[in-house]
Amino acid sequence: MTLALAVDHDDLVVEVPEHPPVRLPLAGGARVCTLLFFDYPGRSRTRYGLALLDESGLVIMQAPGSRSRSYLEAFARRHGLTFEERRFATGEEARVALARRSPGWCMVGWRMPPPALPRLRVPGPRSLRPPKGPAKVWWREQLLYALMWLVLAYGAAFATLVVLNMTNFTDVTRGMDTLGITSLVLAGLTATGAAAVFLVGIGRRRARRQTADSRELQRQGKPHCRLVVVHDRLLLETERRTREIEADRLLLYSADPGMTGLIVGEGRFHLPGRWDPEAARRFAVRNGLELETRTLSREEYLDLTSRVGDAVP
Repeated sequence: MTLALAVDHDDLVVEVPEHPPVRLPLAGGARVCTLLFFDYPGRSRTRYGLALLDESGLVIMQAPGSRSRSYLEAFARRHGLTFEERRFATGEEARVALARRSPGWCMVGWRMPPPALPRLRVPGPRSLRPPKGPAKVWWREQLLYALMWLVLAYGAAFATLVVLNMTNFTDVTRGMDTLGITSLVLAGLTATGAAAVFLVGIGRRRARRQTADSRELQRQGKPHCRLVVVHDRLLLETERRTREIEADRLLLYSADPGMTGLIVGEGRFHLPGRWDPEAARRFAVRNGLELETRTLSREEYLDLTSRVGDAVP
């Protein structure tokens, strides 16, 4: 992703295609002090990024993508900023460092282009994976796929029977008894399938409402992150994947203005960002989790966020 840096008076201007320019202060308390060029090992390749840090080493802004190290170093030297290059040993270590947000935190990223054609979801290995949602919903989806194929087969079979019945123009009614019975059976199956599809749709909407009833806790803003309880399992869902975590308590914290977040488990996951306190309380009560709300000093925030095992920036 192409990223351009410029200085306008006492502001650092960050320009990214398809994203409004970001202006960050170069003077004052929450000013940009360091350009951090980092990389860490991903699943299939090394991932790169740029982070702008304040005087305490907290992240003011981060942007993914590879950039010219020499350009960043020269820019930092020219404008009196510190340049730092850091190679994180693991993805967890990188996420923990990037999740330590400054009060003026912001994030930029590129927009994914929409798919050229909508995907047709049909039965296959992906649909037969273990369910991430309620088991009833998963089985209803499999029934829906089977009914879809049944309707398609009925259409093909009915067209074939009509063609076979009309081949003898001298006696159109020849074989009509057998063909008529077969057609009626297929028509009955189609009507049954249509009714089942309707019931499945009602069941899926009801399941969604039940899931949304204090079974999920959504982080406000971007990037996407939420906690979901399915079959008494606590799942952490992000834009990249969904994973199960073991935790029985939540810590909802606030520090300086703009420094808020959620700690899941005993320092297991750090989820910075804005979380609705009332929604967090309902989520904890509904799912048997202990919820603690604390106001942290800056030193406590720095210590707590550096000792977690993983994070979702």
